[in-house]
Amino acid sequence: MPLVKILALLLSLLVILYLAWKRPGTLVSLLAAAIAFDISTEFYPSLHLLGRELGTVSLTRLVTMGVFAAALYQLWRSRERRAGFRRLLRQPLSIAVLIYIGVGAFSVIYSIGRGQTVLEVIRLLSLFALFLGLGVLIDGTQVRRVFQAVHWVGLALVPLALYEAATRRFIWHSSLAEGQIARVNATFVDPNIFARYLVLAITANLVLQLTAKGSSRKAVYYASLFALLGGLAVTLSRSGIVTLACVLAALAILVPKRDILLPMGLLAAAGLAIVLSRPTVLNRLSTLKEGLAALDAQRQYLWQASFAMFKSHPVFGVGLGGFQKSFLTHYSALKTVPEGATLSHTTILTIAAELGSMGLLALLYVWICLLKLIINLRAKPLQDYAYGVGYFLWVGTVFISSQSEARFFEDPIIWISMAMLLFLAGRKEPEGKSKLGITTD
Repeated sequence: MPLVKILALLLSLLVILYLAWKRPGTLVSLLAAAIAFDISTEFYPSLHLLGRELGTVSLTRLVTMGVFAAALYQLWRSRERRAGFRRLLRQPLSIAVLIYIGVGAFSVIYSIGRGQTVLEVIRLLSLFALFLGLGVLIDGTQVRRVFQAVHWVGLALVPLALYEAATRRFIWHSSLAEGQIARVNATFVDPNIFARYLVLAITANLVLQLTAKGSSRKAVYYASLFALLGGLAVTLSRSGIVTLACVLAALAILVPKRDILLPMGLLAAAGLAIVLSRPTVLNRLSTLKEGLAALDAQRQYLWQASFAMFKSHPVFGVGLGGFQKSFLTHYSALKTVPEGATLSHTTILTIAAELGSMGLLALLYVWICLLKLIINLRAKPLQDYAYGVGYFLWVGTVFISSQSEARFFEDPIIWISMAMLLFLAGRKEPEGKSKLGITTD
């Protein structure tokens, strides 16, 4: 078996390196698809010599390495790419992200866990490098293909999700099938992360519908839309359903066009029908009254600890990545569940606790830059604006979802979306394309 895993690793590396050399742009959409396969860690050998963190090999990490290799090669051979790279570094969004990383790096001075802080800074810098690499590789053909990749991969996982829900036979993490409620995870490590990916796929579907030509193609997207909703329903993810509702509301405001409002209305009607016809889904949703993240005993004490850390360290926090050590060292008395979690699962509270007001302000600046990009894209042709809204809402999807499951900056979708937004904002306007008028037709 180890030999099979080694061969799988070598074959994957060969394919990715070939794409990096011959078709570097395809790595962007491949990365978006690879995110769906947490299970890929089971297909590759673990490189124990590099430690637990670096030694875990996944398809996402391999494609990320391909992006780095392809970007470096393109920068070496193309003066135009190097000029574009310098422009990318000067973008306000790039500067905003670097400021956030800088706040985290500064916290090394006072952090309660300096070793962990250094690791977190390295992680953020590597993700920022991924963002820059994607910015080098992105071209016009990838703008739509990334949406297609996430849409079709998400759709392909729906039959597996329905099978798991019907049979309680999970292909990975079978412990999730135990108990009264079986929450499907398909190829993901967690059902809520699977739900997040399905919300991304639904958003991609709606954007693709708006820019698709031909009634037959739109009919396929309609059918796919309801299938994706069915997959989301069987995850029984409260955060996923709340995230979808927020994304649909934002989409209706940003693109109030009949071509997108009609499928959204049908989607909402189908969702209501599913909730009313399936008591299990209705019962799960009923717990939302306890809070956005289903505020159970574990989350209560984690939230209390976050507030306590912020109150004690309101400006700089306890240090990037220092939540767990600070909690176990100074706030363990708040823990009411003996075997409960010690890591925060809420992005905003985690940042508030670890980086204080400085971290929150840095995060706010990132969002201001994103909002400016989407506002500027209103002057672009409808197609570019629609794509921009889709990528903006992808960032929003991960952000909203991360309030219950964390993984905000850690999710590669964030960096793909930001790189795409900058590409769309800087793309020359095609001749003959009309400006977008935001009116309901």
